[in-house]
Amino acid sequence: MEAPRVDSTSQRGSRQCMATESINGELQACTSWTIKWETMRPSSRVPLMVLCDVHRSHMVKHHCCPGCGYFCIAGTFLECCPDQRIAHRFHRGCVTVLSGGRSRANGGGMLFCPHCGEDASEAQEITIPSSASATTVVTMSASSTTTPSLPPSVPMAPSLSASTGGAKDGKIPERPISARMRSHGLVTPAVEQQQPPQTVASAATVAAVPPAEEGVDSVGPSVCMPNGKPVNPSALPPGPSRAALQKAILTQDTERRKKLRFHPRQLYPAAKQGEVQRVLLMLLEGIDPTYQPESQNRRSALHAAAQRGLLEVCYMLVQAGANVDAKDKDMRTPLLEAVINNHIDVARYLIQNGACVYHIEDDGYTGLHHAAKLGNLEIVNMLLETGQVDVNAQDTGGWTPIIWAAEHKHVKVIKSLLNRGADVTVNDKELNVCLHWAAYAGNVDIAELVLNAGCSLSSVNVHGDTPLHIAAREGFLECVTLFLSRGADIDVVNREGDTPLTLAKVDTPVWVSLQINRKLRRGITNRLIRTERIICSDVAQGYENIPIPCVNAVDDEGCPSDYKYVSENCETSAMNIDRNFTHLQHCNCTDDCSSSNCLCGQLSIRCWYDKDQRLLQEFNKIEPPLIFECNMACSCYRTCKNRVVQAGIKVRLQLYRTEKMGWGVRAMQDIPQGSFICEYVGELISDAEADVREDDSYLFDLDNKDGEVYCIDARYYGNISRFINHLCDPNLIPVRVFMLHQDLRFPRIAFFSSRDILSGQELGFDYGDRFWDIKSKYFTCQCGSEKCKHSAEAIALEQSRLARMEACSDSGADCGVTVLGNS
Repeated sequence: MEAPRVDSTSQRGSRQCMATESINGELQACTSWTIKWETMRPSSRVPLMVLCDVHRSHMVKHHCCPGCGYFCIAGTFLECCPDQRIAHRFHRGCVTVLSGGRSRANGGGMLFCPHCGEDASEAQEITIPSSASATTVVTMSASSTTTPSLPPSVPMAPSLSASTGGAKDGKIPERPISARMRSHGLVTPAVEQQQPPQTVASAATVAAVPPAEEGVDSVGPSVCMPNGKPVNPSALPPGPSRAALQKAILTQDTERRKKLRFHPRQLYPAAKQGEVQRVLLMLLEGIDPTYQPESQNRRSALHAAAQRGLLEVCYMLVQAGANVDAKDKDMRTPLLEAVINNHIDVARYLIQNGACVYHIEDDGYTGLHHAAKLGNLEIVNMLLETGQVDVNAQDTGGWTPIIWAAEHKHVKVIKSLLNRGADVTVNDKELNVCLHWAAYAGNVDIAELVLNAGCSLSSVNVHGDTPLHIAAREGFLECVTLFLSRGADIDVVNREGDTPLTLAKVDTPVWVSLQINRKLRRGITNRLIRTERIICSDVAQGYENIPIPCVNAVDDEGCPSDYKYVSENCETSAMNIDRNFTHLQHCNCTDDCSSSNCLCGQLSIRCWYDKDQRLLQEFNKIEPPLIFECNMACSCYRTCKNRVVQAGIKVRLQLYRTEKMGWGVRAMQDIPQGSFICEYVGELISDAEADVREDDSYLFDLDNKDGEVYCIDARYYGNISRFINHLCDPNLIPVRVFMLHQDLRFPRIAFFSSRDILSGQELGFDYGDRFWDIKSKYFTCQCGSEKCKHSAEAIALEQSRLARMEACSDSGADCGVTVLGNS
């Protein structure tokens, strides 16, 4: 406590006592009159006050809390007794913590009494009934938290003091009956009978909040930011954050009188250090909360507060207009800072205030990547529940959130991700799948979860290692045992020529287990079922977005090698394609090209893609229209919704050996209707050149109705589409698309799914009657569909029907043969 003194604060016109008591969540202002002009205060953190004799006596007895300046005369508070004759009273939220930057009731670090600075760990929580209060008061219930409460340094408003009767003829009036409103609108009958109507109305200028946790007072006035938004402690959950904000608001009026000058660059360090009072003053003075100093790598104050987990500072900054999606030089947002540092309350608050949950950093990380890596299940679920995050998003290393969780052994996180549709078969940049990382971590529970989710034991990475190779090398017996029990091949060789057995350390439990398993398997002969083997991890050799493996469970045929894999159409002779940049018709859209004003969409009649980059339901699948995607001359972003085909393959495909039709292509995931599958890629040749080529099995006409006709020949140059077989009941449709040029003679041929395709189903399109008119002389369709039109049986029936029709026409009789196309 400071010694009493006389200063300018005591020279006010009003002689009313400035003491304020906090009793069970209520502010109670003293209405007594002062006799002496000296000012007093319990600490330098509290404004100077002129007090009545009663409160002067309590001040001397250390009954005024040095943290908030409120008198602890009635209610619940802590009491430190350094001596039997002395009792220091203070609120739990005002306890000084040595290791922390804010007051905490039960936090870490040593607790010190704000009065004497002595150890307060033995301080007792006491409750004194309100009848023992030394003053008649005017209070306000916690329900009126929308209006600011008066700080202790400010006298009661005229509307409040008027209800006390005021002073007449210079004489001090008798103490009036106080106006009292209880929390949640409850008024005791005795007070209700004595209270004049006008005092109830006048009391509305003071606000308080409900008691904090454990029954200790927690009062929360509010202030209004320059942008008109209120800052109210009751918006925060009870605890240190709310207490710190309450204290800052209560003292801001006195601090603003000092007329301190601030610079925008001071906001960042103040927020980083958790200086709630300083941040509040800066924001009230109009400092821009969106300021991103170059000296701090363009990190805003909200970045700093989110990184430290300072909820009250984040709340003030957001209310003042801070950008919740501000990006620093590393493309990191405040939400990512909160997630990375495991500050759940801050992350939840930012998400509730519109923070982008799917933002991507420079290294490709999203918030879900960070949360999965850290094993923070609550944040993982919080992000997934928004429905806006991609559970299979890949960072620059190709890692998905579930891969991060597998490497760091977070079983609960993996279960949550699997429940939300996480794909365990996604490859990283080295073609590792989730099972590789589970084996590397040595966690058998995760390995079993991943196996049950459909991850293949035969998956190989760029080094040729299977999960069994990795588990054997690392010496994880439980994982090795699990993989062997699921049928893992112990004889598979990686690129270094090593099997799992040769990688295991000799005479270790893993080595013994592998030896026994090999001997048992060599004793089993004449296997009836041929197992599927991966003969190539990626036939595209990295040229596609997603690796395309090649498997064979039918014969000993190796991976096709009689062609050159290309991801775009190529030319072996001059085609004279019009690639003039100035000839491109283009749009000037600044959005995602979803409006009807997009010129590219108008060229296509309309934009035929929905927000999920799939064909609209009303798209004509029988006679597909031309699609003009946005091109390099357009003003829109590369990520606009009218750029689907040019984005490349996004679905997982597999080249596999069929029983009857050689090589085929099947889906390795469920594919919704209208999804882009792949493009028919090959060598661009003229129609005349196509007529002289010996093998015409891979020709695709470009159907130019005006002028010379061209074809795509995928015999010597092609992509995965050259292996797509004919289906009489096709699940793919070809669509002509223009992207890099708009020469109508050379459209790109894009395949889209014509219906929902299940994982494991073969992909196919209708080759057309022209193809079968020629090829049916050499082979027939083997699609096996009930609607098959080109099988041997169907061809025989058609020939029989035609023969009968011819016989009937010669005889002139009605043979009862239905002509195809008529009913």
